[in-house]
Amino acid sequence: MPTTTLSRRSRRPAHRAALPVALVALLASCGAPGAQSPLSDTPESVSTSIGDTPVTLQVLVSTPDVALYEKLGQAFQDEHPTVTVQVTGEDFNNLTTNVPRLISGTEVPDLVRLASFGNLVEDGLLTNLDPYAEAYGWTEWPQSQFASTRVGEDGRQRGTGHLYGAGPGFGLTGVYYNTALAARIGMTEPPATLDAFEESLQKAKDAGLLPMMVNGKDGGLAYPLQNLQMNYAGGTQVVQDWNYNTPGANIDTPALVDAAATLQRWGQEGYLPADVNSIDQTQAPARFAEGEGVFFPSGNWQAPTLQETGKGEIGFFLFPPEKAGDPVTAMTAAGVLAIPTKAAQRDVAAAFLDFVQTDPGARQSTLDLLGLPPGGPADAPAPDSEPGSLVAGTVESFQTLLESDGLVDFMSNSTASMHASTLIPQTQLLVSGKTSPAEFSAAIQADYENEAEE
Repeated sequence: MPTTTLSRRSRRPAHRAALPVALVALLASCGAPGAQSPLSDTPESVSTSIGDTPVTLQVLVSTPDVALYEKLGQAFQDEHPTVTVQVTGEDFNNLTTNVPRLISGTEVPDLVRLASFGNLVEDGLLTNLDPYAEAYGWTEWPQSQFASTRVGEDGRQRGTGHLYGAGPGFGLTGVYYNTALAARIGMTEPPATLDAFEESLQKAKDAGLLPMMVNGKDGGLAYPLQNLQMNYAGGTQVVQDWNYNTPGANIDTPALVDAAATLQRWGQEGYLPADVNSIDQTQAPARFAEGEGVFFPSGNWQAPTLQETGKGEIGFFLFPPEKAGDPVTAMTAAGVLAIPTKAAQRDVAAAFLDFVQTDPGARQSTLDLLGLPPGGPADAPAPDSEPGSLVAGTVESFQTLLESDGLVDFMSNSTASMHASTLIPQTQLLVSGKTSPAEFSAAIQADYENEAEE
């Protein structure tokens, strides 16, 4: 991502909205709101009224999300003229690293984009949203959409406990492919198995094409790695328990070693770009759209741009299982926004959270600008997508995964520093042959345990 920090405002008309009932199957079951945790900051009273006093709502998100939140902010302002929404963008890795400092200081945003909770709940830096969930009726929505943003009484285990975040939509990973280049290697439909996918990678190399574009500089290698791990493990439970910090969770398994070995072999066999560790998630989709790479593993947030820049030659499929007919899996996570304990406008921030999940125009913008299927009430109409479009394909894939219960959180979200401090450098070492698959697997678990002890 770009490393510049942006500060912007948004203005845009409003509507109203929600989520497909199938989202009930998403992720995992979650606990109902419980008693107040000593770790959390639970508002003594909350209000759903914006009031008549002019206020400014400060929203801090990752840089690629700025355009969406500008538009959401404008729509919210149009509905609530006394509110000015100021959106600031920060490089994703910098934001992930610096969130504890940013929300414990003196100039604290009212809403902040989170990749993981880390010690934020344990340190009392986030607002317990249970009272707002009751006030706005979120408790009547499909509760599985909130599983990844609930944190238990220990301040670490997710999937249960109090609610600390919500967001406008859900990211989803899969594999983009260049249909014109795929035709050159005889691929007429997406591969149904991992073996068939690897055969396509080899055919691409034999044809003088780059088999796979991927952004190794900022974490893109973790997407195929996690899918390979889930394939070899025969399911998602091991990695989901690990992601949710379930006591005793251990990812240092034969499945992760085998996944690391496969990813390393792909690098050795020339399936990845020679400069993979220098490519970021801005360069990767741009180079892929220009015809560099037959395949590109990434997320649905790339779909709107690739739909425009890919010359109509981009398709999307879910990462294939080991055996034809086995359940497909993918990584997914809500675009989480949290309200810091020190936020000056907590009631207004909660109103904004409700708005982005229920307003039809906001939900449509979430799909149009970031390609994210929205969350919200079970009876809300889904936003429109052009039939046969790339965005529509990712939405259909999301529904397929809901039906197969194949959605799991990102390994990168397991701890506050897992993404930037562990997975990025370790996958870079792996594909450059500077660590072994067994050493890689052990290092991932060791860093996970070290952070749990801090």
